[in-house]
Amino acid sequence: MGFKDNLTNAFKSLRGVNKSYTESTVRPSIAQPYMSTDTGAKLPIFPFPLIMIYELADNIDSLRIPIETLNREIFKNGFEITEKFKYKCTVCAKEFQYKPLAENIADDQPHETNESLHPAIGSDRTNKALPTAQPLQCDNCGSNDLVRPDPEHRKILEDMLNTSVNGNEQTLEDIARQLERDLEIADNAYLLVLKNYFINDATGEIDPKKTEIKELLRIDPPQVAMIADSDGRIGYDDKHNAVYVCPRFEHRDKRLTTNRCDRCDSIALKAVAEVNSVYSVGIPQPKRVIYGQGEIIWKAGKYKPGLIYGFSPIYSIWSKVMALSHMDEYIRKYFDKMRPPRGMLVIASRNYETFRKSWDALEQKATEDPYMIHPLLVESDKGGKNMAQWLDLTGSLKELEFTAIRKELRMIIGAVYGVLPLYFGELPTGWSQEGLQVTITNRAVKWAQDVLQQSFFKKLALLQGVDDWDLKLKTGEETDKLRDLQIQGVEIENMTALQNLGFEITRTHTGEFKVSKDPVISITDMMEAEGQTTKKPGGRGRGTAAPQEEQQRFEGEPKHQRPSRAGGMMQGSPEKKPAASVRGGGKVRKNDLDLTTNFKDGITPDNFELVKNTLQDSLDYGWTKTKTVEQLRKVARMTVRQARECVKNELGEQRRWEDEERTKQLKNKTDETEGRWNDGIQEEEEE
Repeated sequence: MGFKDNLTNAFKSLRGVNKSYTESTVRPSIAQPYMSTDTGAKLPIFPFPLIMIYELADNIDSLRIPIETLNREIFKNGFEITEKFKYKCTVCAKEFQYKPLAENIADDQPHETNESLHPAIGSDRTNKALPTAQPLQCDNCGSNDLVRPDPEHRKILEDMLNTSVNGNEQTLEDIARQLERDLEIADNAYLLVLKNYFINDATGEIDPKKTEIKELLRIDPPQVAMIADSDGRIGYDDKHNAVYVCPRFEHRDKRLTTNRCDRCDSIALKAVAEVNSVYSVGIPQPKRVIYGQGEIIWKAGKYKPGLIYGFSPIYSIWSKVMALSHMDEYIRKYFDKMRPPRGMLVIASRNYETFRKSWDALEQKATEDPYMIHPLLVESDKGGKNMAQWLDLTGSLKELEFTAIRKELRMIIGAVYGVLPLYFGELPTGWSQEGLQVTITNRAVKWAQDVLQQSFFKKLALLQGVDDWDLKLKTGEETDKLRDLQIQGVEIENMTALQNLGFEITRTHTGEFKVSKDPVISITDMMEAEGQTTKKPGGRGRGTAAPQEEQQRFEGEPKHQRPSRAGGMMQGSPEKKPAASVRGGGKVRKNDLDLTTNFKDGITPDNFELVKNTLQDSLDYGWTKTKTVEQLRKVARMTVRQARECVKNELGEQRRWEDEERTKQLKNKTDETEGRWNDGIQEEEEE
C-alpha cells in the first residue's frame, strides 16, 4: 500500500496537478452595478458621475469647510518616522517595545506586541534600547536571536520624505493631501508609482533590487476603471481569464492573455486598472493607459469599503448641499438687482391716458434706481376711497426660519465627516460645548490618519523594502500628560487598597500590575499583626476586658512590678536579651540564622542583614508568624510569598506557630486568676 501511494504521488508531481485539492473556487457576484469596457475594466454606475461630486465639493462652502478642516487638522503637525519595534524575535516574529531580558517573567499574553500609547512610568518601554550586557531572550519561544531596526531603512524613508517625489516638485505631503481629499469626496484614492524596470534580457525577468521608483503621482478617481471580473477578482476579465500588460510602456497599447509579452518576451505584469481621461472629461484625443500590479496603491472605500470601489458619502447628503446652495443664491439675489420687487403700488384711476404720462416718468426713474417701488395703474370706474393699494411681495427671512433651517442642514453635513458646527464659525451653546466638539473632531482626524498610514504609507514603505520603520502622521492634538499621570496615580491607589486587603501585588517589566486571585493574608492575621483584636460575632465593644487603671491604695505603696521577659537584664525590664530561649531549653546556635551561604528566594546581599535582624527580633520578642511576615515585607522589601517561605524555612524548627492560640488562652486564664486573687486581698483588708 505504501509503495502504491508513493507511486501515485510521484505521478501527480510529474503532472504538476494534485487532485487532493480542489482546482477552483467560486465567488458570489458583486452587487454594485457597473459597465464593462473592451479591456475588461469595470466602470461603476453611480447616481450621478464623480465629476459632479467634485464640483459640489469645490464650489459649495457647506461641503468644502468640513473637508478642508479635516485635511488641515490631519497634516498640521507633519510626519514622523518611528521604529516599529525595539527588538524582534527572528524565530516567532514577536515584536517587543522593551528589552526582553532573560530574567524577566514571561507575559500573560505572549502573542501581544506590548504596545501602548502611554507607557507606564518606570517601565522598560520608557527607556531607550541601549546595548546591555545581560542576555536577551524571547519570552514566547525562548530564542536568543533578536534583531534591532536597521538604520539604513530609516534613511530611505527620510530621503523620500524630504525630497520631491515627481517632476512637478511635489513632496510626499502634497501627494498625501490629495489622496486624503479624494477619500473624503469620492471615497476612492489612487497612488501611481512609476518605475524604471531592470529587465534581464536573457530570461526576461524583472530584478526588483535594481528597479527604481521614478515618480509618485495621484490619479484622478473619475478617470480610473479597475480591471476585474464579475466576481470582483482584480486582474481578470468577465471570462475569468487573467489579464497582463508588458512592463515596457511602449508595449501597453494592448492587453495580454499570457504572462509573457509577445513582442519582447518579458515577464508580464498582472493588470490592475485602466486610466482613461475620457471617463471624466470629454477631450478629442483621450489617453488610455493600463497599469500593472505594484504600480498602483489604492484604497477602495473609507466610509463604505468595497471590493472594487467605495461609495461617496456626498451621495447621501447632496440634496442638503444643494438646498444650502440655493439659499445662498436666494440671499445673493435678495440684495442684488436681480431680486424680485419688494412690492407693488396699485393705483386705480378713471382716466387711464392721463395717468400713463406719469407712468412713463416713474418708469424712467425706476431704471435709474432699481430699489424704487414700481407703480402699476389699473383702470377702474370706482373712485374715491382706496384709490391706491400696497401689495408686499417680499417674505422676511425670519418668517422663512432661514437661520434655523440652515444651521440644521450644516450640522447634518458636518456630522457625516465628524466636523461639528464650531468649525463652521458658530458659537458653541448647550450640549455642543467647545471641548466636546473638538474631541469628536479629533477622533475623526485620528481615524483618517490611521487609514492613510495603513492603506498608503505602510504599502509604500514595503515597496522600498522597509518593514521595520513606520512612516506616520503626528497626532493632531498633543497628548495630555497630566491626564496620564492622574490615571496612573489612581491605578497605584487601587493597587495599594488591594494590597491592604491582603492581595499580593506584583509589577512586570512592562509596568503592568498583576493581582493575585485570592488574598494571601486574612483580615484577622493583619489585625493581629497590628496589635488589634477582632470582635466576637454578635458581641459589642472590645473582645477582651479593658485594662484597669493602676492606682495606689495607700500612701507610699510601691507600684506593681512589671513581669520581666525571660532573659531580661533586670526585674521588669523589657530590654532585649543577648540570646533567646528555645523549646527544650536549648540556645540558638550561631549558624541557625546563617543565610550567607546560599541566598534563598527574596534574600539578596543588600537586604541580608535586615532579614537576619528581623528574624532574630521575632525570636526575642515572640512575634506571631503574621507579624514576622509583615515586618519582612516592610523592612526587606520582600513579597508575601517570599516572606512566608523565609519564615517557614528559617524559623520552622525554632518556633511552634501552632501553639500561639494555646499560649493566648493560657495568658487570658492567668490574667483572670490574678484578677480574682487581687479582689480577695482587697476584701480581707476591708474586713
